[in-house]
Amino acid sequence: MHRFALVVLFACAGTTRDYTQSSGYADTASKILALETVWNRAAEAKDLRTLDAIVDEGFVYVESDGKLLNKAEFLAEVKGTRGFHLLLESTVVQLHGETAVVTGIYQRSGMEGGKPFVKRERFVNTWCVKSGAWIWIASLFTPTS
Repeated sequence: MHRFALVVLFACAGTTRDYTQSSGYADTASKILALETVWNRAAEAKDLRTLDAIVDEGFVYVESDGKLLNKAEFLAEVKGTRGFHLLLESTVVQLHGETAVVTGIYQRSGMEGGKPFVKRERFVNTWCVKSGAWIWIASLFTPTS
């Protein structure tokens, strides 16, 4: 779990205020994608310390069934889940100043009620710079067709 924390520190460090194509757009997008991987692995491992470090206090999480969670509820849900695996199938990062919007599809697999499941969902995650570091502020998931 300490490795996650190191990745978080590396991914958040060195953010700049100029996100134009010519001055680090790709580097910043790579940092955001690294943070996407960090949160996925931390959720799989129930690493609440890492999640707490990258999730904003005002976090808004909308599940695919429409359920709305705040940060505490999201962390409690992660803690209470049984084993699962997340696989990102595609992601696109769009930078808007000190805000990043990540869209994509992920596949979630695991056991539910003693039966294996596989779900594919589209997501929108929003990140912003606060106190010089990227932090996750909002997330929305919806089933794919």
